[in-house]
Amino acid sequence: MTVEEYRELWWDVVHFVDEFRRNPKIDIHPSVYRSAECNAYYAGLVEFLTKEQGIEPPSWVFEKKYYLSDPLFPTKIKNNVFRMITIIETPLEFKTRNIYIGENTFSRC
Repeated sequence: MTVEEYRELWWDVVHFVDEFRRNPKIDIHPSVYRSAECNAYYAGLVEFLTKEQGIEPPSWVFEKKYYLSDPLFPTKIKNNVFRMITIIETPLEFKTRNIYIGENTFSRC
């Protein structure tokens, strides 16, 4: 994922989280990002937020293309302690996709 793709994704994530938490009945469509990482992250986010609201996630989030073979961490830091903490904290909806984030990633939203 390029820096540009990351910025675009994060901007979309912040707005989507806010919008979904305000109105969980909004239409949720599959993502159309250029990178597999962005698409997997978005699918994990949709699954995470729908479960948070007690709503069944859309079936498309479980398609194989939304799972990564290589791990994705929030930074390029190679610190093993940081990575282990992140692996432990990551919500299951992301961990199953091989994406590792902090447990409070969406707490601002």
